[in-house]
Amino acid sequence: MSMRKMHPATVAGIVMIGAIAFCIVFADMIAPNDPLLIDMDARFLRPSAEYPLGTDGFGRCVFSRLVFGSRYSLGIAVAIIFVVMALLVPLASAAAYSGGLADRLFLWTCDVSMALPPIAFVLAIVGVLGDGIPNLVVAGVISYWGWYGRMIRSYARTEAAKAYVIYARMGGASFLGIIGKHILPNIASQLIVLMAIGVGDVVLMVSSFSFLGVGLNADAPEWGAMLNDARSLLVTSPEFALYPGLCVLFAISAFNLLGEGLRKQLSPYGRGSSHE
Repeated sequence: MSMRKMHPATVAGIVMIGAIAFCIVFADMIAPNDPLLIDMDARFLRPSAEYPLGTDGFGRCVFSRLVFGSRYSLGIAVAIIFVVMALLVPLASAAAYSGGLADRLFLWTCDVSMALPPIAFVLAIVGVLGDGIPNLVVAGVISYWGWYGRMIRSYARTEAAKAYVIYARMGGASFLGIIGKHILPNIASQLIVLMAIGVGDVVLMVSSFSFLGVGLNADAPEWGAMLNDARSLLVTSPEFALYPGLCVLFAISAFNLLGEGLRKQLSPYGRGSSHE
């Protein structure tokens, strides 16, 4: 599919995500300084060639921390969404097609996940296992299990009720064959849109947890953690909160634009109006 045929929101999202991906891949080359290096003699320096956005209260390069922060914020978000989709797509599809007890049990696990706010799972898991990216990913997967599980199940349930699936079943097609050859390929476009929008949502969640000081080490160069560090400087140096805030907004907007553009482009009702 050429860029000319893409929805403008899709193109904008791809370009913005490409810029973020460039920072993630080439962070070591882009960042002029070590994002973790503390130099108390270089506190609150003005922007310069050595420190493009100045330094913070610990003498750390703000620009370098923003660049490496993309690895934390986006890396954790993509990991959470990947694990969620890898687990839920087969489980939700199988439950929706099977119906009966399997479907009710799956919905029950979703309801349990949705009963508590995400911060409750994060606090519980971090309290038992400690801070760290793997523990934060586990907490994120549990937090998003219910909502994504119900969404994927609804897609699969709608597809499973269509005539061609019923005919395939009557024709002797196997359980796995119907799910793998009929249901999943036909809900793939909806799943892609769900994933794209979901990454932006999880970026906000990860940044929120880091802002509260939960899940990651205090010195981690993550956007939410940088916002937390800047709280005491809002009056004297508001730019320390502005920079990571803009990064979070940019990342969320990028994936939301991509998801919205793909939704309009892949929808059977929107294919004829890609430039609406």
